[in-house]
Amino acid sequence: MKKIAVQMDPPEKINIKGDTTFALMVEAQSRGMALYEFQPTSLAIENGEITALMRKTTVHPDKPEAPFTLEDEKRETVADFDVVLVRQDPPFDMAYYSNTYLLELLPKSTRILNDPGAIRNTPEKLSALHFPHLMANTLISADRAHIADFARRTGQIVLKPLSLFGGEMIVKTNIDDPEFNAHLDKLLAFSKEPIVAQEFLPNVKETDKRVMMLQGEVVGVLGRIPAEGNFVANIHSGGRPVLSSLTEKEEVVCAEVGKKLKEWGIFFAGLDLIDGRLSEINVTSPTLTVELKAVGGPDIPKMYWDAVFA
Repeated sequence: MKKIAVQMDPPEKINIKGDTTFALMVEAQSRGMALYEFQPTSLAIENGEITALMRKTTVHPDKPEAPFTLEDEKRETVADFDVVLVRQDPPFDMAYYSNTYLLELLPKSTRILNDPGAIRNTPEKLSALHFPHLMANTLISADRAHIADFARRTGQIVLKPLSLFGGEMIVKTNIDDPEFNAHLDKLLAFSKEPIVAQEFLPNVKETDKRVMMLQGEVVGVLGRIPAEGNFVANIHSGGRPVLSSLTEKEEVVCAEVGKKLKEWGIFFAGLDLIDGRLSEINVTSPTLTVELKAVGGPDIPKMYWDAVFA
């Protein structure tokens, strides 16, 4: 029997209606695999042996009120597992960063998805900068004067932190906005990291897409339509999912990025596109597979495990 360890957010906090980690676990269980969950803070190394406090897990997709059965916690040797899924959500902070180093010390007999070194080297809002010709005009900076000058030259922009996800703390603004400095204050105070300032693409309502990439190939496309009065299309921020496809321009973007994902060793990723331009490359815990299947798209968890054990 294959043993799968899932480094994840606390099961008690997961909403199974739209959680890709849960969907991956359901599919694995349906194939007869044994599931164990653990929290990243429980990972430890002693005399070269990496262990974690794990709970053997049974998932119940038909019981939304009690979707997990968790056995008593026990410290397990991580190298005894066939696959480790790295699935906890950002922020990608130093704890997340350090965790990738420990995971990277596991023997090659234990497959880690996504590869911890690749996760560490592919931060979601920064890795897209490998493709400036595919992006909207973008500045990464912590310099207020530089950001203000960028806004003055660019017009309408969006500001967002580097380490969050799901549309959190994203604002649309311009240099004449009375709240411009207040937005900068809040974002620059949030962490010591620089922030993202990016040209606002007004066609977001028709062109925001999450592209599922498996082993560098496109396997599904989900369109996201912002809620009325909102410019952020993220599903976590009220966006509506719709089945979508790629334009010829978007196919070129995905082919170029997909080739690089293969080189980087990224098994599963989600590309964010707006108006045919690359916005982010999601590698820590790519999601929206449940929403994609619900609107008539492919079963990504099934494809995922098919690819793992091909």
